[in-house]
Amino acid sequence: MKLREASFTVFDVETTGLYPYSGDRICEIGAIKFSPARKVKKFHTLIDPRRPISAAAFKVNGITEDMLRGKPCIEDVLPSFMKFIEGSILVAYNAGFDVGFLEAALGPNKATLEGYYIIDALKLARTLFPDIGRYDLANVVRSLGIHPRREHRALSDAFMTLEVFKKELAILKSLGISTVESIENVSSKKISPLRLVSDWRLRQIEEAIREQKKLNITYKSSWNNTLTQRIITPKKIRSGYDRSYIVAHCHLRNQERVFRLDCIVDMDAEK
Repeated sequence: MKLREASFTVFDVETTGLYPYSGDRICEIGAIKFSPARKVKKFHTLIDPRRPISAAAFKVNGITEDMLRGKPCIEDVLPSFMKFIEGSILVAYNAGFDVGFLEAALGPNKATLEGYYIIDALKLARTLFPDIGRYDLANVVRSLGIHPRREHRALSDAFMTLEVFKKELAILKSLGISTVESIENVSSKKISPLRLVSDWRLRQIEEAIREQKKLNITYKSSWNNTLTQRIITPKKIRSGYDRSYIVAHCHLRNQERVFRLDCIVDMDAEK
């Protein structure tokens, strides 16, 4: 399926604990469905899991049993959720966790998920953003300059995953990856992650040098990991022993500066 034709549902679940096949249950679902041609749609509900929330789960998501009292049970929620995701590609951050709970909730009907293509945004992040260090969602969001939302609630985590996935899609498209099926080659690292990272940046930089264009970049300091937004006019690419550098006019400092290629976490052409 062509990426430009695909509809995606980015979803997240909050749970009573970590182990769906040992009795833990979903207590919240949040999802966003989007495609290039359709309006974004949201799905969100709290769910009565009919069992206590573990202390460890409460510490993470802050959901109390009082918040869940009187909410629908999972059997009442699943039909509307399955209708919501119909015809879409599923995307989740650490997808094995969320899909595992969804399979457990579906029980004998879990085979219905076999008809869905599932993308793990965490696996893609590890390949496409190899310099981040830690890959919990909050750190990836900060490293990419995405505005954070409240962590570990289903809808806010789904929104943050969506923003990460949009950046991943932009890189994949810049590399000429045009089908949903091809994403598996990236996630499984059948394509060299070093080539992936270099290609999407270098392609834009080389074009900017040729056409004397300005670039908006998000730059992560190699000293203290702080992010700054800059406008640069690239002049040349310089290769070192183990990394590449960009020599450019920095409009923030109004002087020529040298930027490490691997510290550029996002870029687009100046409008």
